[in-house]
Amino acid sequence: MKKFLALLSLSLFLHTAGFSQSPPAELPAIKSPNAADFFIPADVIKRFGLDYNTGDAWMKRYTGLNMAGKMQIAFDIRWEATSESEALSWYYANKKLLSEDGNEITAKTTKPIGVDAWNVYEASDAMKKMMEGMGMKQNQYTHTFVVGKYVVKIFVGVDENTSVNESWSFVKEGLKAVLRASGNPNLASLVL
Repeated sequence: MKKFLALLSLSLFLHTAGFSQSPPAELPAIKSPNAADFFIPADVIKRFGLDYNTGDAWMKRYTGLNMAGKMQIAFDIRWEATSESEALSWYYANKKLLSEDGNEITAKTTKPIGVDAWNVYEASDAMKKMMEGMGMKQNQYTHTFVVGKYVVKIFVGVDENTSVNESWSFVKEGLKAVLRASGNPNLASLVL
């Protein structure tokens, strides 16, 4: 119960402080009629032991059904630019928003097929210290990427033994969803 309350507190903190979706230069949420298809599908969420708890047009938040499991929390965020060049420009200009001041670990990963830009971060030293102070042992990874005119940020909080490469099995489902929803189902089938 203590761990659950700590995760709940962290979730509230991340949602209100780190994942606030209203900076002045923000790109809009996806506007197309199939906007829901750009997010990680419900069957995948369930397969990873997560449950949808809240969201809006930009973001969906999922928490673990078993808070002692590998996947403990995930934020699935999407923005839509008017063009790929605008998406890339916004992406590079907003690395602070996207990274949450995390430590960049992109070099530990492999850029997947279908992305125009790719960066991966782990929790910042300050966040790790805060987590330790709360008695929580959790790895946190933020995957950010651009697919055409869409910008994606997927944050995962996983148990202390789950590596960034292991978290990819969940995150890649978000990339596949964006590729399929944006009209590239064949490319989505090539994502490993």
